[in-house]
Amino acid sequence: MSAALPEEPRPEPVAGRPHAPAALAKVRRLIETSALSYRAIAKITGVPRATISRHVLEGGWIRPTGADASPLSAEGERRARRGFLAERVLRAAEHLVERVELDPSATPAAFARAVRVLALAQRLDRPGRSRSRVSRAQRVKAG
Repeated sequence: MSAALPEEPRPEPVAGRPHAPAALAKVRRLIETSALSYRAIAKITGVPRATISRHVLEGGWIRPTGADASPLSAEGERRARRGFLAERVLRAAEHLVERVELDPSATPAAFARAVRVLALAQRLDRPGRSRSRVSRAQRVKAG
């Protein structure tokens, strides 16, 4: 997918100043006619990726078919699947709490159990949090 483009001198960006209209026109042409990533376009034009992204959103520039999908690594796919699973578990837990709340014959124990399931689902949904409250040092000491 690497397209050989002729090397052209890149203008040096000046902090706090808008990019030249010619540079933005080149960015737009590359966005709308190529399948190059924002990173590749930024490298070619000297316009930062964040600026490219902002202009694409604000200007309504449309990428060619197939250029939008960026392949995820195996780790990225695993994280995405885990996130979707966490969302589903969280929705199911919220639904369980709602059902128990609306059930007139529900006991306080059933409500407490539903709330615990919801708390566990919310903990699963938080990124970067440990699943266990026991620290590694305490596990090693106990083992």
